[in-house]
Amino acid sequence: MTLFLNIVERLALGVSRFISSMAALVLFWIVAITCINVIGRYFFNAPLYAGEELVKVSMAGVIFLSLPTLFFRNEHIVVDLFPVFQRGYLGWVLSIIFLGIAAYCLWVIADKTMFYANRSWEDKDTYEYILVPSFLASEENQFVPKYIVDYFIAISVFFTSLLVCLRLIIVASKPGSSAEINEEA
Repeated sequence: MTLFLNIVERLALGVSRFISSMAALVLFWIVAITCINVIGRYFFNAPLYAGEELVKVSMAGVIFLSLPTLFFRNEHIVVDLFPVFQRGYLGWVLSIIFLGIAAYCLWVIADKTMFYANRSWEDKDTYEYILVPSFLASEENQFVPKYIVDYFIAISVFFTSLLVCLRLIIVASKPGSSAEINEEA
C-alpha cells in the first residue's frame, strides 16, 4: 500500500509540475497581451481589441491552473498561530479533519460551478468582445462562448478536490505526521 501511495504521490507531483508550467505560460500570455495593449494604446493610439477581456479570462487560467498544485503541495497561505497543534498525533488528526473539510467544500464549489457552466452552455452565453477565429465562427455567433472557461474552472476545482483527497489518504496512511510536507523531490 505504501509503495502504491508513493507512486501515486510522485505521479501527482509530476502532474502538478506540468500544470504549474501551464500556469506560467498563461501568465506569460497575460504579460504579452498587456504589453501589446499598452504599446498600442500609448504609441499608436490603437489598443488591442478585446485586450482587457482577454486578460480577465486568462487570469482565470492562472488562478485555476495554480489551485490544484497549491493544495496538493500544501503551498497555500497558512498562519501558524499555534505551532503546537501541527506536531504529533494532534497535528495528524487536525490535518485529516481540515483536509476532509477542504475536499468537501471544494467539491461543493465545483458542483455549483458545473451547474453554472451547464446553464451557460444551454443559454449560449458569449463574451462581449472576444471573437472566434473566422474559420471557426458560425453565422449566428462570432464571439467565444463562455461555457468553455466555465467548464475549465469546474474541472479544475474538481481536480483540486481529488488532489486534496489524495493528500488526505497520504496523510491518513502515515499516523503521527501532518499535512505539512517536506519536499525531497
